[in-house]
Amino acid sequence: MAFSAFAKPMASFAVAVFSLLLCASAPARDFVPMEDVTKLEKPTICIRSGNTLKLIDWDGQNERVWMTGEFNLPARFSRDGKRVAFIASTEDFGWYTLFILELETGRLINMTERLNNKGYEHIYIPHAVWFPDGRRLACDANDRANPAGFSEIYVLDFRAATLEQLTETPTQREYWPSVSRDGKKIVYFSTPSEKERAALGILPGAFVPYDLYTMNADESNVVNLTFSAADEGYPEWSPDGKKIAFNAFDRKEQEGEIRGTDLFMMDPDGSNVERLTSRKDGLRSLVNDWSADSKWILFHMELDDNLLSGLYRIHIETREMVRIGRFGAATWVHAGKSRFLSVDPADKKKAQWGALKEADSSPNNPTSQDGE
Repeated sequence: MAFSAFAKPMASFAVAVFSLLLCASAPARDFVPMEDVTKLEKPTICIRSGNTLKLIDWDGQNERVWMTGEFNLPARFSRDGKRVAFIASTEDFGWYTLFILELETGRLINMTERLNNKGYEHIYIPHAVWFPDGRRLACDANDRANPAGFSEIYVLDFRAATLEQLTETPTQREYWPSVSRDGKKIVYFSTPSEKERAALGILPGAFVPYDLYTMNADESNVVNLTFSAADEGYPEWSPDGKKIAFNAFDRKEQEGEIRGTDLFMMDPDGSNVERLTSRKDGLRSLVNDWSADSKWILFHMELDDNLLSGLYRIHIETREMVRIGRFGAATWVHAGKSRFLSVDPADKKKAQWGALKEADSSPNNPTSQDGE
């Protein structure tokens, strides 16, 4: 399968219906206990499993429910552990409704609703990641009236509920931004420009592979990092800023090779490309996220033996590869002391989401206020 077949903005992970499990009559004591992530013995991972977001230890053990609903990929935690962004399907706004949960206070913000109220009702956001400042998010977004149209890269200021458009390329599609450690650069993947297509010998109407690009956060200095006939995408910048992990389909070492989708990493300038997995079976290894120490990469790997397919981590120096379990997409949890990282080890009670939605309907709900 060509990489571009699943390079649409998370279409394979999106869901059509958002059925919230509300607990309007349940007193607070009936909700599950909170946990302080700073006291966990092992790093924690967030996964999307069916109609829930769950937390697991990095070895795949201690699986517990966090939120229940229809989610598009796992949540994304800000590096300071104060906020989490997640995308769900809702009755009012459909697919790609963006929420932000402040982990220290429990304040829940429907960013899609706030953006609508600020005049951005024509925009929907399928993917968003945090800047290091914990205030802004880099996102790809489409025109709601034309969801199959060309995606562009934006910067979202969640306090002001404003969007700054960084790319405006009517003949290209830009997806999946990731931000450098200093917040000054953004990496993303895009179809090449018409000039680049001509240089690569791509004829009009022919298959167009994706390349990886960087640009400054002020939209200047766009650089094509890969410029190849292979299909590269889904870049993830390491927290220490030294490496970019990405997927590539049919990136060959020798003429005539047949390659599947592999996991790679490279320096931020596109040099020192290293192959981390080697697929010659047409199957896929898909990058998910970096650990906080920039030593491990989470990725999903398909195998002929379906029982062994699932979530893995690989150490970028030793190349130690560890299977975590039969999980899909995942992200690392970054969170400090929080009363709102609620879990349910026994899977017997409704998740914290129900309590938050109940609070959202209260006349005194702080989620309707601007600012922090």
